[in-house]
Amino acid sequence: MIELPELHGRPGPTAPWWERRASWIYDCLLGSLLPDQGETGISYPLEHVLLGTLHLPGGELAAGDPYVMGAEPLIFSRRLGADVVEVVATVAGDERMATLLLLAGSNPVCGWAMATSADDDVCDLAAEDYRGYPVDSGTGALGSPAAMRRVGQALADDAGRMRDPLSAAIHAEIGTCSGMIASLDEGPAAVAICSSGWGDGDYPTWLGLDDTGAVMVAFTDFLLTSDPYQTIGHEDVMPISWWRRLLGR
Repeated sequence: MIELPELHGRPGPTAPWWERRASWIYDCLLGSLLPDQGETGISYPLEHVLLGTLHLPGGELAAGDPYVMGAEPLIFSRRLGADVVEVVATVAGDERMATLLLLAGSNPVCGWAMATSADDDVCDLAAEDYRGYPVDSGTGALGSPAAMRRVGQALADDAGRMRDPLSAAIHAEIGTCSGMIASLDEGPAAVAICSSGWGDGDYPTWLGLDDTGAVMVAFTDFLLTSDPYQTIGHEDVMPISWWRRLLGR
């Protein structure tokens, strides 16, 4: 059984929207149930799947779409509290990826930060905006900066021919509900890869902090549903039920 760190306290009503969403989503992960904000009373069960471990030297973390980022992934400025983390894929009831989560410690989560690069400034965000990494091939990935650069460059060099060994492994394993730990060869330089919720978009990564400010959990939120705190819509945040009707599922 996968045990996530406890959640101690929740952001108040004056906290930024993104902070309240991060806490709400994590609460949903703890309860293994994701409410559909588009239809009152409807919730979807969440399944946590342990994919394996990931090496992050110095706790450095990078993110991106491995098929479009090339050798330039988004490198987060805040480091995780461990060099080796467990990777957990969370799948919503309709077989869509809800989050890709890294476990870096077991201390209770007492606060939240948005994963950003050194060039980002969250102070100028609009009321319900966020910083995220772009996805243009329906695929998201997390890993060390070195591993992500190597994977991104190899896929760029392949130029979409899918002849590289990583693509062969990915397309043999990944569907709408799948994720995996993958590398170009044997060794610790691997990345965590998964399908990205409803597909292309910009996806935020939330960092759960203990009472010392150390990062215990980091997870990409694939924005499967809106949340109770939104007052305006996002193109990338749509109720699961809306998409099911659109796709005839």
